[in-house]
Amino acid sequence: MILKKLTFLLLFFAQQVSAQLHLQFLWGTEHMSLGKTYHIGQDSIKFDELKMYLSDFHFQKQTRQHHILGAQLIDLAEDQSLTLFPDFPVSEYESMSFRFGLDSSYHVSESVEGDLDPLKGMYWAWNSGYIQFKCTGTSSSIPLTDQTFEYHLGGYRQPFETVLPMEIKIKGNKLILNIKPFFEHTVNFQQVQRVMIPGRIAQWYCQELTEHFRSE
Repeated sequence: MILKKLTFLLLFFAQQVSAQLHLQFLWGTEHMSLGKTYHIGQDSIKFDELKMYLSDFHFQKQTRQHHILGAQLIDLAEDQSLTLFPDFPVSEYESMSFRFGLDSSYHVSESVEGDLDPLKGMYWAWNSGYIQFKCTGTSSSIPLTDQTFEYHLGGYRQPFETVLPMEIKIKGNKLILNIKPFFEHTVNFQQVQRVMIPGRIAQWYCQELTEHFRSE
């Protein structure tokens, strides 16, 4: 009897875990943490803040579709934000699509509750809208006295809109964004230490970031 109860509890727990979509920021193969030192060659880098918006998820398999609309603020400093849709059986579906960022309807909406609350630190102003991806920190390769960088990426107005559709085949219940290749191959700390407004660089950086999402 005890063995049967234990087996039931283990199966129940496994089902609950598989039902959750876990988002992970990786640095190569390392799980990222704020304040931890990472390396690009001989240069070091630390992150003080790492946030992004994902929105309007659609899950598909041959016989069924499921839509979960709304904005999801992912914040590495907030563990609970890294688990999405805890009661939804993500692993039962074959693919998911979502937006990296927010479409224009969110930016012009008067609804600013929950993850869209400006107090979350992801809102510029009415004419610029929400920041889509924010990361700040320090790097030894930055030619400034304080060696800090700030990337506030976003923009919903043409020609520099940054929201991008994503479609990913589901291989497990983890949605991963590997940050390391972006900083290795796209970011040039010698030339750009700060991006604080919508524009060509913000758009390009967001396009490059989408290359590094995957499911596991």
